[in-house]
Amino acid sequence: MDPHPQLLPREPRPLIAHIVLFQFKADASPDQVVALRDGLLALPASIPDIHRLNFGPNLAAGADEWPWVLVVELGDMGALARYADHPAHRRVLDHLLNPIRQDRLAVDLEIPDGG
Repeated sequence: MDPHPQLLPREPRPLIAHIVLFQFKADASPDQVVALRDGLLALPASIPDIHRLNFGPNLAAGADEWPWVLVVELGDMGALARYADHPAHRRVLDHLLNPIRQDRLAVDLEIPDGG
């Protein structure tokens, strides 16, 4: 019997993958999409709850309906709520995303922490 069970290795805790698919307005310029990408990719430096963040074109066959994808990995649903309300995230939404966003589809999924 181990007298210190808290020292035993623990299974990694799952993460929450916040996956958002986007459609941009027909008049969205490539420069606006690049500015959005840069703003999104800068978020982990301001929001410590973000474990990983990726943004780019949807590479799936038939991706025309949802051509852009954001994947944000966070520690739990509380971290997702803090990310959503964080001022840096709100600035990206208000100044870079909302002016070009036509539509969005979001899902949140529990995934294993790959380390």
